[in-house]
Amino acid sequence: MSRPEWRPEDVRLSVTIMHHPARDVVLDTLVEACRPLSARIVPDPAPDAARSPLRTAKVAWASIAEGATHHLVLQDDARVCDDFAAHVVAAIAHRPAHGIALYTDWSSPQNSFLSRLAAVVGSPWAPLSPMEWTPALAFLLPAGVAADLADYLRPIPDEVTDDDQMIARYCRERGVPLLTTVPHLVDNRGLPTLIAGHGGRHHATVWTPPVPSATHWALDPRIETALALGSRYRSHDEYVVQVKDSRCLIRLLRPHTGEPAGNEFCWYWEDWCDLIGVSAEQVTNALAAYLDHRPGPQPPARAALEIWAAGYLLGLEAAAVRRDLPAPLDPAHPARIRAAVSSWVDSGLTGADGTALGAAGRMALIDLGAAAVALGLHGRSPGTFVAAGVPAGARGEDIRHDHACHDS
Repeated sequence: MSRPEWRPEDVRLSVTIMHHPARDVVLDTLVEACRPLSARIVPDPAPDAARSPLRTAKVAWASIAEGATHHLVLQDDARVCDDFAAHVVAAIAHRPAHGIALYTDWSSPQNSFLSRLAAVVGSPWAPLSPMEWTPALAFLLPAGVAADLADYLRPIPDEVTDDDQMIARYCRERGVPLLTTVPHLVDNRGLPTLIAGHGGRHHATVWTPPVPSATHWALDPRIETALALGSRYRSHDEYVVQVKDSRCLIRLLRPHTGEPAGNEFCWYWEDWCDLIGVSAEQVTNALAAYLDHRPGPQPPARAALEIWAAGYLLGLEAAAVRRDLPAPLDPAHPARIRAAVSSWVDSGLTGADGTALGAAGRMALIDLGAAAVALGLHGRSPGTFVAAGVPAGARGEDIRHDHACHDS
């Protein structure tokens, strides 16, 4: 897609905040954090009716400030990064025709992996899945597209409730290209959801201080094309890696089957990793060698194996993307790689496994996952990790596992 050249001063961003009075939040804090952008609060028009984010979203997307070039809708449980206005305006100036999500949920089946992949590749942009729900916590569109979306949403019954699914459907039908910023500019405050069936903890996938320079966003858009190739539902070998319930899983996207984007069917990594070009023995041997070179406190064996496998497979996929790029990229920022791994640790382990880690165990597990990413990305010998200054871990002979073949 050809892009006109924009300057940040060309961007006039309209901002609305969806709010339900049952949400115990101090909205003044969010409004102040958006300044000098002028964020306007849009309350649920029928707060005593059955809960429906879609009902409020209809009003929020229609409430575009006069003269705006772009429109951002935030939800009331969002928190924004420092210097939010400057960062989001700079990002828009480099992708003015796109739908831009400023957040992806750390456990979303596809978009979280795409965000982690972009972080490891070294891209400030991650193309989003065309099939998964749009991250509606913080999403913006060109003003004309936002107005068209509002018209599209208006006749949909409020009982549908899921604005994120309807926004995704609109963007697919209209061919709106979707990206998320890396790192994310918005996090979820972790407040309880107001909608039944949407429980659990929710936070950003790659949450770390953004680069202060506006040139951070000025990446060749062909990089996004390369990143998107594995998530377009066009080829039988497209996949994502998930960590869920303390297990590393591979999900084949299975195009043309009609399976929903949130389908939970995945396969245990050890049984299916040969489909993505690596043997289970290669993964476990690399972990053993890494741990043998790093005496010291060890994370629990099961968690170590699963986070190692996820990081290693992520690194391999990032290496494949980088090999196909039209021009070399600078190395990925270590803080973003660690953020991508830490959100896997915090979201992917069971409550019991996460509690058992403790603070020191958590840090050791993040170190281990980041080392696995580096090994997959650069093909480094495990013995180089000690020289590189990664904190010490445990010995490899202690790693064991006894998992079933797959989840269904």
